[in-house]
Order: sequence, then structure tokens, then C-alpha cells
Amino acid sequence: MRVYSYAIKGLAVIRIIPQRLWANLVLLVVTVIWGATFSLTKAALAAVPVFPYLGMRFLLATGLMLMIALVRLNSRQHLRRAKLWGTGSALGVLLFAGYALQTLGLKTVAPAISAFLTGFNVILVPLIAIPLLGHGASRRTWLAAGMALLGLAVLNGVESVGHWSAGSLYTLACAVFLALQIVYVDKWSPGLDSIALTTVELAVVTILSLLFSFVHGSFALPLLSDWRKPAVVTAVVVNGVLGTAFAYWAQTRYQQMTSASYVAVIFTMEPVFAAIIAVLFFHEPLKVSLVVGGFMIVFSMLLADGSLPAAAQT
Repeated sequence: MRVYSYAIKGLAVIRIIPQRLWANLVLLVVTVIWGATFSLTKAALAAVPVFPYLGMRFLLATGLMLMIALVRLNSRQHLRRAKLWGTGSALGVLLFAGYALQTLGLKTVAPAISAFLTGFNVILVPLIAIPLLGHGASRRTWLAAGMALLGLAVLNGVESVGHWSAGSLYTLACAVFLALQIVYVDKWSPGLDSIALTTVELAVVTILSLLFSFVHGSFALPLLSDWRKPAVVTAVVVNGVLGTAFAYWAQTRYQQMTSASYVAVIFTMEPVFAAIIAVLFFHEPLKVSLVVGGFMIVFSMLLADGSLPAAAQT
């Protein structure tokens, strides 16, 4: 009875919170979860190979997204459209390339650095949109790109600018593919249901991850003990359920309740949360290059986002 009364009080508190503030809080929680996924994935990769891990993570996420899609009439109707399957498949290939390269990079790159390098896609999006969408780039976009490059140099170590590790290069390539995915979502997705489209994208990532697992001979089914390790179970469940299915649902549900400027600032905090979690809970060393280079990249991300007024970005 006491638990029930607490639940009623909790619902009452939620109703009191203004809609925009509640939306911002939910999206902030999503960003914290995304920040945690880098360290969780790094820990899981010590026990299982890259592609089987991605296959299990996205299989779980796809199943949950399919359940969400099937209970929504509009999503069910769109799942019958050939255009949605074609668009979702193409976007899924780009998404797979991005996640595969990011996860391969995490085998040798620290989670915080991986997060900041991945965040470089925010700067790449408006630049890639110039030839693909015919959009122009503002002066602050080019300024943001220049600052991001300086931030990357500091993050990698100024003395090592010409000697990037394979993991860093994988992660930078990941940023390129994620930027392409974002640009083509903008180009191809108008008129398509976002939940249904995301479900198809995730299904394609799942299929490609499992195919690559078998091709590389890394799908070690006999080693079930590895899959039962706490680090692996936590990474698959948190990343699949919270970091993917819940995150996409929350974006669809709450992003429309707040302003684009707030969303831009909140999502830009992802690498910051990734760094904080990596340092506090996974004992990643806090280096001056990480703080300075990370700050420069986050500032360039804010500067590059066209939804933010110029005055707020200076």
C-alpha cells in the first residue's frame, strides 16, 4: 500500500513539472546514458568480439523498437511501404558502418577520447550537406570546423598530429559515416514514420553485424560464459534497451516538446558525460589534453549547430 501511495505522489510531481522542463530532463537522461555507453562497450570488448557484441546489442534494440512500432497505428502502416524499407536499409548500412568503426576504435582508444572524436560528426554534418543537399555553410560553421580540428590535435597530442593511432582513425571514420547518416535522414525521411524507419535501420545493423560475425569466424557460441559476464550483460542490456530503444523513443516523444536550441545543447553534452563517467567510474586518467581538447570540440559543436542563436554561441 505504501509503494502504491509513493507511486501516486510521484505521478503528481511529474504532472506539476512544466512540459518543456520534463522533456529537457528526459533528454538529459538519454544523453547521460549515451555517455555511459562508451565505457560500458569498452569493458564488454575485453570479453567478446566486436561484431557479435554489436549483433546482440542491436538484436535486443530491434526487438524492442519493433514492439513499439507494432502498437502504433501509423508505424504499422508505414512498415508496409516499400519506400520505407529501401530508405531504412540504406540508412542502416551507414549506421552499421558508423557503429562498427566506433566499436573497433574502442578496442584501442579510451572511452572519453572516442566520445569526443565521435562528436566531430556534428561539425561534419553542415560541411557534408554543402555538396549533398546544396546547403551553404555559414562563417561560424567554418570557424567551428577549424576549432574542432585544433581540438582534435590537442586531444591526440600536438606532438603526434601526423601519427594517429588506428583506433583514432577508425573513430574519425565513424564520425564521417554518422554525419552521412544524419544528412541522408534529412534528405530521405520526410513523410516517413520515424519509429518505423528506425526499426528497419536497427534491423539492418543487426543483420550486418551477425553476418560479419560469421564471416570473421568470431561468433563464439560455445563460450557462453563470456556472454554471462557482468560487463557484457550490462553493456548489451544498457546499450540495447536504454541507449538505443528507449533513447529513440524518448527523442520521438519529447524532442518535439522543447526547442531545437535546448536539444542541441543537451546532446552536445554527450562526450562530456562520457568523459566524466570514464574518469569517475572506470578510472580513466584525467589529462590536460583531454580537458582542453574536449572543451574545444564541445564548443565547436555548439558553434556549428544552426539551431542555436549566434549570440549564445560566442
